[in-house]
Amino acid sequence: MVRKHNRNTEGLKEFAEKKNQETIEKVNKVIDRLKRSKTKKINFKTVAEEAGVSKATLYNNDILKERILSLRAIEKGIPNDNIVATPKDKIKAKDDKIKKLYEEIKKLKEDKKNLIIQLVEMEELKDENKKLRERLEII
Repeated sequence: MVRKHNRNTEGLKEFAEKKNQETIEKVNKVIDRLKRSKTKKINFKTVAEEAGVSKATLYNNDILKERILSLRAIEKGIPNDNIVATPKDKIKAKDDKIKKLYEEIKKLKEDKKNLIIQLVEMEELKDENKKLRERLEII
């Protein structure tokens, strides 16, 4: 008598999909944390280590792979038409650039203020020098 095995393929598929979604969520949380980090770079090695997954898992998942590639390119400032950054990542990159530009403007305004102060001091010194020369000519 041959027994037919009742295989639960649907249950296995659901379990695999659930694990895949959990992995994606875990990796996305790690990527978001790394984006805020100033010391760690975003690349396949650091993301895999921080998330506790293999690099192969990241490379085999197209969504995660594209996100890491786009963030890596944004970090390095490499324009690459083949890499598609998510809208969230593009906004973050633009916000970071705007923040840096505002900081640069603030620094330039401070430099301008200091130069004006130096210019005023220099004019005062010129006037004082002129007065001293006139006094020397009298003596």
